[in-house]
Amino acid sequence: MALATYLPLVAVLLLLAVLAAAPYSRRMERRVKRFSYTVFGGGSIPTDEQRERTLRAAGIGTPYRTYVTRTYLYATVATLAGAVLGLYLGALVVDLLGLTRLTAPSPAISDAASSLPDWLLTFDVKLFLLFTVISAALGSLAAATVYTIRWAIPSIRATTRARQIDASLPRTVAFIYAQSRGGMAFPDVMRSLANNQGVFGTGAGEMAVGVRNMDLFGEDLISAVRELSRRTPSEQFQKFLENLTSVLQSGRNLSAFLAEEYERYREQAEDQQEEILELLATTAEVYVTTVVAGMLFLITILLVIGLTSGDTLVLVQVITYVVLPTTNLLFIAYLSEITQPLRATRDEKTVDRESLGALTRGPPAETTEGEPVTAPDGGVADDGAHGWARGDRWTANRDRLRAYRRVRRLRSVLSSPVESLIDRPELVFLVTVPIALGFLLGQVPAVLADGAFDVRAFDDALVQAALFVMATFTVVYEVSQRRLGRLESAIPDMLERLASLNEAGVAVVSSFDRVRRSDLGELNAEVDRIWRDIKWGATVEQALDRFERRVQTPSVTRTVTLLTNSMRASNEIGPVIRIAAEQARSDLRLKRKRKQEMMTYIMVIYVAFLVFLVVIGAIDRVLIPNLPAQEALGSGSRGGLVATPAFIQVDAGKVDQYRLTFFHAGLLQAALSGLVGGQMGNGTVKGGVKHATIMLLVTYLAFVFLPQPDVGSAAATTLVPLLPF
Repeated sequence: MALATYLPLVAVLLLLAVLAAAPYSRRMERRVKRFSYTVFGGGSIPTDEQRERTLRAAGIGTPYRTYVTRTYLYATVATLAGAVLGLYLGALVVDLLGLTRLTAPSPAISDAASSLPDWLLTFDVKLFLLFTVISAALGSLAAATVYTIRWAIPSIRATTRARQIDASLPRTVAFIYAQSRGGMAFPDVMRSLANNQGVFGTGAGEMAVGVRNMDLFGEDLISAVRELSRRTPSEQFQKFLENLTSVLQSGRNLSAFLAEEYERYREQAEDQQEEILELLATTAEVYVTTVVAGMLFLITILLVIGLTSGDTLVLVQVITYVVLPTTNLLFIAYLSEITQPLRATRDEKTVDRESLGALTRGPPAETTEGEPVTAPDGGVADDGAHGWARGDRWTANRDRLRAYRRVRRLRSVLSSPVESLIDRPELVFLVTVPIALGFLLGQVPAVLADGAFDVRAFDDALVQAALFVMATFTVVYEVSQRRLGRLESAIPDMLERLASLNEAGVAVVSSFDRVRRSDLGELNAEVDRIWRDIKWGATVEQALDRFERRVQTPSVTRTVTLLTNSMRASNEIGPVIRIAAEQARSDLRLKRKRKQEMMTYIMVIYVAFLVFLVVIGAIDRVLIPNLPAQEALGSGSRGGLVATPAFIQVDAGKVDQYRLTFFHAGLLQAALSGLVGGQMGNGTVKGGVKHATIMLLVTYLAFVFLPQPDVGSAAATTLVPLLPF
């Protein structure tokens, strides 16, 4: 009977699990989609043009009617789940309050009801109404919440995509201008941009829609560009596409138009950065006010209330272990959104496909075991009885090549560990984390001394291990970033020399041979490796791709992508290289300006953290030890004065738990404030590990080496007895 009581709850949880797992299973996804479309009559739902346009602007590839029926399904399930949970919540409230009936019936009602059946007499209508109201309220609230969120998601995504398109628009226009000036037809420029969405961001993704409309639906160039201007969420990109449509229709010089747009958007890039810096300044002030000063104020007030009026330890612990980390993580997520640099990374599948060389050109199409080799027109390739076997052979060759790549990466790391660490600082965790875990295991006897768990000994070991891991990563990461900074600084000079040589009539290959003989600073070794790859038989495109994979910075990735795509269209790429040099120099100038501006706000975070640490340390080392004890204030009268009540209303064990919580608050604030500073200054959490290490070390040293006051038997309260086995 007890199990049957929970059957509705189990059924609702299973239904929610099915909906949550549907996106990860194609078969389940199709069934859920078909069920919702059939039950809610998707074919008869009228189209809301505004919402349909928002879905397209958000890049959600779900048809409008399908999205509506899925929303109805989610809202219905939310109603059912809320209603069932409301019943259990009502039962829980009644059980906690110890109610069997809400009110006792009057004598008149009792006499009148004496003739009714017993089962009806035991039924309380008011309890039933209470359960019904709670169930209906939660069900309605859940349905309204789900429905609102489902239609808010497209708007939020559209706004986010618009911001991302605006941020990448100067680089996107620069790429279009360079490719067009290099002699490439505009449809091919669009295809080239669409194939590099990982490099040029959401703007390239918008172009991919136009390419799809031309290739799959047969639209002409002007119609495809006009359709893009109608569906894009970015007003700036919309204006650019509308002007581009007019130029294409009128036959005006496209390169001249793109040159004007390129200069205009390059100037706007500085204005956009100024807006971001102002937003970061406001965010830093809000962070210091709410997360640092606000949390410090709450903790201090709760401490005073807890020591004088009652026990507030639980609230202090909730703020320290839940609210403080959560608010810091929310700020990190928000900063990651507004400071998101353009993630210029090559598509791994494209790189692998290019590196296969002739192997990928073997069969006409990707085949799997047991399937025939298909011809380009969709039929079976004419390979006689050996068609399927050839597909098996190519599949086996690809599997062996993938296994070789995995072994090659491991062998490369082991053969040159220092160079591998500088290229990929994250690899240092493979060494430091096991060492830190071994250190923690070695501290187990000290932590479990005398059959009890010593919290402070465990804290010492954990903080020391964390400092070791973070400090080693900081050293490797900073060395890597300084090297990459020097490489990026030398990129514009190299590009300008290549452009001058190519404009003078020197071929691209010979240009690299001449440039490598000059002094390029940090790039000397990399240019030598590019030339060595070319001498050993690689094409210039392959050598540049390998150079990009070694460096892996946004500026280098965009430059290499621009050069490799331009070389496919023409060997005279001097103007393209010069545009790339101007763009790289502009990116460096903006980066330096942003770094200088953000140093001020990083210092603000440091000062706010030090204030937090000083106040917490003063409470822990000065205020609490010098408060009058309960025995001193409750011992009677002195000098004719009447004895006052005890000031401290908690025992020494509780006081020590308060102090331990303050210590943890300082550690958490140190680590998380450092990560916030890195996200704000460098646009990445990795850059904040350095600040987190410094703040965590200062906090630990302050609490360890400051004089430890004597608070009676407080030290004994850090030992938690173990189970008696």
